Amino acid sequence: MESRLVRLTGRGLGEAPGFRGELAAIALEERNRAARGPFASISDYVADLAGRTVCLTLLAGSGSRWVKSLALAAADFDPARPRGLYPVRDFLHGSGKIPIAAYALAATDGIGRHLLAVRGWEAEIDAEILSPLGIGPGARDFVTQEAPYGKPLGHGDAAWQARSLWRRAEYVVANFGGDANSRRTILSSLLALDALRVSGIGVDMLMPAATLDSPAYPISLDGNGLPVSFGHAKLRGSPAAAARSGAAPSPRGPGYTNVGVRVYSARALLEKTEGFRDRCWVEGTGYAIPGNDPEGHEFALDNVDAALAEEGRALILPIARPEELTPAKTVDDVPAFERAAESVVAEDASP
Repeated sequence: MESRLVRLTGRGLGEAPGFRGELAAIALEERNRAARGPFASISDYVADLAGRTVCLTLLAGSGSRWVKSLALAAADFDPARPRGLYPVRDFLHGSGKIPIAAYALAATDGIGRHLLAVRGWEAEIDAEILSPLGIGPGARDFVTQEAPYGKPLGHGDAAWQARSLWRRAEYVVANFGGDANSRRTILSSLLALDALRVSGIGVDMLMPAATLDSPAYPISLDGNGLPVSFGHAKLRGSPAAAARSGAAPSPRGPGYTNVGVRVYSARALLEKTEGFRDRCWVEGTGYAIPGNDPEGHEFALDNVDAALAEEGRALILPIARPEELTPAKTVDDVPAFERAAESVVAEDASP
């Protein structure tokens, strides 16, 4: 008999949103059945996985759009500081302000060891984000993303540079410091991936997805509900470059989209990041990855996702909420981010 997790990550994708609140319990049940125990509760299961998981939160750089928006808004915020330190309304504690990235770090707290990819500002991140969340130096590591040619060369490159700090883990959860992440989404996805792998399903990446109208980052599926491509306009460059690459245009109407969170088998992530570095690194310029914007010289996690999907080693799980895809990429985005964070935090706090 087909397991529920197999169905909800395949032909039954359309049913998955209705099981959002039950996914952790389903994963526990199927994991215990496959391995004959031993976890008595979801909390026991999470505690075990936390010792085998690294949560990589990407905080390096601010982005040119962000810096430009600060100037246009005449915002009282040092543009040299990372965007993740920008103060927004605090729905985690109920009043005051917290840095944007506090939401991403809170969403992964207790799920695995924290690993933050940064470009300086470690003391401020410790004091303004981690310490108020109760995350001490013993529970986190920093890694500086080097920018040898003047700018960071993508989040895939950041993961590669940090590999010594996650390569011995079993799982890596990747998220971004400017997103309204949901702890329920991330935790359910990690448990689901582990349960599937313990059950003997050959999968190395699970991406939580949301359903949106005309998504900007569309996920294309085959007839069995398995991902065959992950759309990301930034990698393809201009519309003309996208057309030359053969990329399909964003669909009209409802479609699945990523929300910036990935859960990987650490072994597969290491295989792919080292593979892209070995094959596509050009000394003096950066990366030259077929299909990517040739002017950017970047390596993105999207490239890892696409490679795993092409090999049939990736799944999606459409349980994420649309609010999770509300990144604060400019100052003008902050009010929408705050509304999304309020909604997501309220659900995460519910039973």
